[in-house]
Parts: sequence; structure tokens; C-alpha cells
Amino acid sequence: MKLLPLAALISTTLFAASAAHAADWPEGFSKCAAQGGACDAGSARRQVSFGIKNKWVLKSFSGKVACSAATFGSDPYPGIDKKCALGPLDSGTTPPVIPPVTPPVTPPVTPPVTPPVTPPAGTDPLTQAAPATGWASYSSGTRGGAAATQKETYLVSSPSQLLAALKAQAGKPAQIKVYGTIDMAASDNGGAFKSASDQAARSLISIPSNTTVIGVGSDARIVNGRIMIKGVDNVIVRNLTIANPCDIAPKWDPKDGSSGNWNSEYDGLNVDKSTHVWIDHNTFTDAPRTDDQFPQENGKLKQCHDGALDVKNGSDYVTVSNNVFELHEKNTLVGSSDSTTADDGHLTVTFHGNHYKQVTSRAPRVRFGKVHVYNNYYEGDRNAKLYAHHYSIGVGYKAKIVSQNNAFDIIGATECGDAIEASGSSSKTGAIVDSGSLLNGAALGLGGASCKFSNAVGWTLPYTPALLDASKVRESVLRNAGAGKLSVR
Repeated sequence: MKLLPLAALISTTLFAASAAHAADWPEGFSKCAAQGGACDAGSARRQVSFGIKNKWVLKSFSGKVACSAATFGSDPYPGIDKKCALGPLDSGTTPPVIPPVTPPVTPPVTPPVTPPVTPPAGTDPLTQAAPATGWASYSSGTRGGAAATQKETYLVSSPSQLLAALKAQAGKPAQIKVYGTIDMAASDNGGAFKSASDQAARSLISIPSNTTVIGVGSDARIVNGRIMIKGVDNVIVRNLTIANPCDIAPKWDPKDGSSGNWNSEYDGLNVDKSTHVWIDHNTFTDAPRTDDQFPQENGKLKQCHDGALDVKNGSDYVTVSNNVFELHEKNTLVGSSDSTTADDGHLTVTFHGNHYKQVTSRAPRVRFGKVHVYNNYYEGDRNAKLYAHHYSIGVGYKAKIVSQNNAFDIIGATECGDAIEASGSSSKTGAIVDSGSLLNGAALGLGGASCKFSNAVGWTLPYTPALLDASKVRESVLRNAGAGKLSVR
């Protein structure tokens, strides 16, 4: 098929980018529901917004909040569905209604004729290298497809275009820009999956070396797909919303645990035997197929999701930054098995600036790896009906974790052991050190009665992180993390 080079579609790209700037909630707020749904503001009063396109009502609530005009006493945008978002804890006064400075403007049908402005050197998301604040900058660094020419840059909006673009360069530098929703089970790719083997074949999105895959605008999505970065070097994935794939044929294992369990294949993104990988400014979510929509069989939830993002089999120099991970149970494994002893000395991974929102566990769960976890924001509820929080950081066999200045806001968590767990047997332990992290506003307390681990991590950081104080992490992460925050030409 004929691929779509950037030069042929530059005006479409500009239009998509210009439409991405409308703000549906105030800066620093985080969407919690669409109109007709409900938000959980937690036990303390915090600001909640109701509105769309730079016009909101702000009020302070605690507990469950119906996202409706009746709740907020005003309809700032009659006739259009609005959204609700959670903001900072209330200072004691209810903020006023914020009127718009100007009426919202519908983007023009005709795209602008003028060429895009070239960002300053080093800031263009298409060519930016992984910054020197994580493992992906180590050794030769991570540039993805920065060296690609215009002929090696593709704008894709369907499975067939995406797969063709990935194959076209065969490991030579390439930039692949995703526009709109790419559904791997769409008619363009053969329609709904018909069997387990059919899903395994047609859901696969395999990224070669020296490639950048990046979303255009705020709504670039991968649905019913599994992104595989396997046996390659120098890959960047940015600015995408990735719907975690749902296995159409989960398998029952009666020997899994004391009473058996359902097991599924397919992660949203998998880094396997690869080096120099930067995963940045993406949103990983089970929505719209959340776990409450699936039946109980054999006394257990027939779980169709596996991991959101896993890193395994000796992968090195990986940075996972500024992503949103939400609505998921088993989020991230670093190291897939205690028996994969060849991983020892590898699995060098950094997690920073990420927002873990209603994630049950594995954020991350580490075996063997030299893993740095800093300035992440964890938000959950141990008594939630859906995706109840179990633990955040799992310290598994021979893990070597350095934790710094993370912020845990977990309703119902009372001690360090509610956030940090020994994820393995008593004979297969790991190590972790922490400095500056907060649990519900107080010192995390690593080393206390509920949280005793070895501190023999045996390594020091080969780079200098840009550390924020944990008290400032929430606001920074809510402002920066997730898809749609990058302006892509």
C-alpha cells in the first residue's frame, strides 16, 4: 500500500495540533468523571470543577460527587456534555465561578497555510532525546527516529498504515505519527478477533530499532493492540493513549494460588530483550473495558487484562516518565520470573513523574533490576469497589530499588507496608532504600515495623535526577503526566 509521508499531510497535522489546546478543567486538576458519572473526592474536602472549554464552576466537596449541574448549582455550558475534575485540597473557602475570558472558538475548517514554527533545539517532541534524568540517557542514549528525514516520517490513522510504516524502514531511522484512533480489531485489519490465535497475530504492533512512535494532538489512541519492543535498540513511544488489550480467551489455572485463577495474555506495552527505550507522556488504561464488566467464573473474576507495561529478559537503559497509569490491577513487572537469573545485573529502569491512579498493584513490582523510582504520584483507595489498592512498589527477588521523593495519597493506608510490599517468598528477598517519600502527607517510614527490607542495593545512580520535594510532586505530576500534553508538529 502507499504510505502517507509527512509532507503530504502537514496541513492535517497542524489542524489536529491546533484543536488540542482546549482546556476542559483548570490547570493542575485531573479528570475524574464525565457528566452523569461520579467522582470520589476522598475524605478531605478538595476543589472539584464542572465544565468544558475554559469555562467551569468550582466547588469544594468530600466523598462521592455527582458530576451534574444540580450538584454544582450552575450549568456553565448549557446543551453540551461537561466533565468533572479533581483539584487540590480546599483551603477553607469555596472558589468562585470562573467565567471565560472570551467565548470558545470553534477551530476553522480550513487548516492554517503557514508552516509550523520549529521549536528550539532539543525541545521538539519528534527529535528530542531521552533527558539525562533516567537510565535511557545512559551509555549511547536514546534518540529513537530523530535522524529520520521527511521521506522517513509517516502520518498514520489505521492499522494497515501503521503496520506498513513500521515495516518500511526495517530498523533505519523512522518517525511514525499516530493520528486519531487505531483499532487493531477494526475492519481495516480484519474485524473482531475470531480466536486466540487470530488475536495473537493481528493485535501485534512490533516496533523496530531506531523508531519514534508518537501521537498527534490529544486523542491519538491504540485500541485492541499490544505494542512489542523486542530484541531491538533505540525506541521512543510518546503521547499515546493505550487501551490495555483484553484477552478474548482467558485460561483457567486451578494450580494458580490456593483456589485457582484466570490468566490472560497480552500487555499494553512490552519491553523484551531491548535497550535504550523511552516511554514518555502516555496514558495506559483499562477503560472502556474495566474489570467490573466481566463475570465471575469458578469463583473468580474472569480477568481479561494482563499487564499495562512490562520490562523483562535483560532489557537495559529504559526510562518510563510522565505517564498516567489508571484503572488497572497488575500494572508493571520488571523481571518476569524468579528463575530468570540472567536478569541479575540488567533491567536498568527509571520510573519518574508518573501518575498511578486507581492501580491495584505492581507500580512497579521488581525482580533483579537496578530500578530508580522517583517523583511519582500514587493515588488510590484500599476500600474501593473497583481496583482497590493493594500495594504500589513490590520488592521481589534480588530487586535493587532506589526510591526518592514519591508521594502516596492512599485512602485507608496507615503504614509503609500498605505502599511497599515484599513481593516474593521469605527466602527470595530484595533490597530497597528510600529518601524523602511521603505517605498521606507524613514520612513514608521505610524500615519501620511493617516495612523492613535490606538496604544493600549495591549501586549508585549514574545520572543526576531533577528531584522535586515530595510535597510538590502531586501538583507537578497532575500538570505534566499523560497523553495530550505534548505539542507535536
